[in-house]
Amino acid sequence: MREKMRAERLEAREGMANGEERYLLPRDKGPVRRLVRDIVDSRRTIGTWFFGTTFLVMIVGFNRNLNPSIYFAANALFGLMFLATAVDSFFISRTVKKMVKQRFPDSTEKLGRLYFYAIMRAISFRFIRNPKPQVKVGAAI
Repeated sequence: MREKMRAERLEAREGMANGEERYLLPRDKGPVRRLVRDIVDSRRTIGTWFFGTTFLVMIVGFNRNLNPSIYFAANALFGLMFLATAVDSFFISRTVKKMVKQRFPDSTEKLGRLYFYAIMRAISFRFIRNPKPQVKVGAAI
């Protein structure tokens, strides 16, 4: 019984990672969500660098023995990355809106939810995205 359950879980995990529709979570199901994933996965995003910058700022912030100019530079870098991520998110949302309206004009999905889905996927590292990216960076969608 345990072996059977383990095999089913493994099959479901592999199916989800490969983007098979029957194994996906409800938040990932449907052709519109697949399009949004492909849009995000086909481009390089600044959001993936945002977490590295945040980690750097945290390290600098915890070490108060550093020169104040280093502390200021780290905070300025964080602010710059935050602004760049916000601008990149705006462009991703615009692309999602244009392509969803073009390819799925009768879709009942709320655009705000699709924007949030796209932005959350864009700020995560490519290698930990689930379902795994199905398109290469730079591929035409």
